[in-house]
Amino acid sequence: MNYKRLVVLGAALLSFSFNGDAAVAAPHVPEDIFRWVQSSARTNYFFNKQQICYEVDAEGNVDTNVLIVPVLKTFDDVMINDVVAKRRWNGKSLAGFDDFVGVSEYLTINLAEKKVSVQEVDYLDSTWTAIEVVRTDAEVSLEELSEKSLDAKFYERIVDYAMRNQLVLAVRTKGDLDESVRAQLAEKQAAYRAENKPDRPEDNE
Repeated sequence: MNYKRLVVLGAALLSFSFNGDAAVAAPHVPEDIFRWVQSSARTNYFFNKQQICYEVDAEGNVDTNVLIVPVLKTFDDVMINDVVAKRRWNGKSLAGFDDFVGVSEYLTINLAEKKVSVQEVDYLDSTWTAIEVVRTDAEVSLEELSEKSLDAKFYERIVDYAMRNQLVLAVRTKGDLDESVRAQLAEKQAAYRAENKPDRPEDNE
């Protein structure tokens, strides 16, 4: 699976605005592309609902136990200054960081193993261009995260969206999927929706 540039698809549609419910002076992000999940005092959390899909192996087979999820995090001035200060302290390049606004991350979420892997982190400027790209093999166990953790809540909402839209993800995934598997997904999706009320009505696509 090629993760590159998934998060910033449609970046030309984005513009800056002030949002009283989010971090100060955060970039406006269109809701038709990104699903806002939460905002802390320093960070706004989004995932790309147009690009979330299932993993596809080298033979083109779809793995419905693994999600591919581009996410976006935008920062307030305090967080931005903190990131820049740490880079300066560690002797890293500051080129382009005078316009730094946040990061995009390319995640895989293994539903069976309950693990999240970060494949890549892109540091973004206000034009949604990558200032720096960092490859990573960071992994976290969902079971080890505190219930109060912002990351735990973020991942939980992503998984919830995927579970209630399994057929949408199947159509979006470019790989081979048997009709029998598609039928199983339909059954699982219906059961999940019956047992779990959506956070927003539009989450059921």
